[in-house]
Amino acid sequence: MNILILGGTQFVGKHITKAALKKFDGADEDVCRPRHSVTLFNRGKTNRNGADGGVCRPQGVTQLIGDRDGDLDALNDKSFDVVIDVCGYLPRVVRESAELLKDSVSHYIFISTVSVYDFNYTNPIDIDSPLATLEDEEVEEITGETYGGLKVLCEDEVLEIYGDNCTIIRPGYIVGPDDHTDRFGYWVKRVAQGGEMIVPDNDDQPMQFIDVRDLAEWTISLAEKKQAGIYNAIGPDEPVTFKSLLTKIITLFKSNAELVKVSEQFIDDEELTIKELPMLFSHKDKDHYNLMQIDVIPSVAAGLNHRAIDDTIQDSFDYIKSLPTDYEFKAGLTVGREKELLDKWREQ
Repeated sequence: MNILILGGTQFVGKHITKAALKKFDGADEDVCRPRHSVTLFNRGKTNRNGADGGVCRPQGVTQLIGDRDGDLDALNDKSFDVVIDVCGYLPRVVRESAELLKDSVSHYIFISTVSVYDFNYTNPIDIDSPLATLEDEEVEEITGETYGGLKVLCEDEVLEIYGDNCTIIRPGYIVGPDDHTDRFGYWVKRVAQGGEMIVPDNDDQPMQFIDVRDLAEWTISLAEKKQAGIYNAIGPDEPVTFKSLLTKIITLFKSNAELVKVSEQFIDDEELTIKELPMLFSHKDKDHYNLMQIDVIPSVAAGLNHRAIDDTIQDSFDYIKSLPTDYEFKAGLTVGREKELLDKWREQ
């Protein structure tokens, strides 16, 4: 199969590229066994020469340089079996690429997000649940408030142009090796470090996330079948709460981490954000735990497989250990901020 990937060098795109290129024989995943012919279209600014060593470029990969926003010339007069769009955020930009490719690529796979669902909706979530809307559909600034609504409009563009010949994949939190958001990685790193650590006292919050490699392999499986439809890409395949996740990490690394639970009032008073306590809702948002309780059964029925959570944790930690010593995490509490909070909490 001849696959075009829009993006293909960072995190999700990188692992989809690897899944398209490799057949895993269970013995040595580092051996390149070309599975499909892959063409990457991007600006050529990330891992262009495979410097990270993570993508097997020599066999079966073609690089096309361009820009989705205004420079699609490299895609002219090219044909592919499937296009996988991992970097579509603005409907105008998605429309341009979909319209250009509709006569030369028979199937379009769009990587969306569960953020498309209406946050104010509190019933169980499925693919037919109400979607986010934007007051101004012409907005192009991507923020926490506009991200979901913009992705809805991107989906609409793909569905309008490709109809029954497209697949929409809506992942939840994507985690694992190469996760540059650091949201899941922060908790792995912090628990592994041990000692007293700040956590919210609503630790019964359900948690859903999907290992990037499971998402990638499922995406390629859907591509091979040209399986149309809308799917929620979530996991794991067992119920997990914030507390049980931390317990798994503690057990795996034999950590001496001591979870210091702080109240919602304390979190409010200190103005702690989801950036500092990643992946967590506040007590006020318990009605929206439905966004972390999406039924995994339809996805599994469509071929999604989940690896063991311990494997995701360990491989995330191994990736973290490979980062430069001066790397600054984009999510979570800094050492100084956490110490300050612990001191204040003890005073209370």
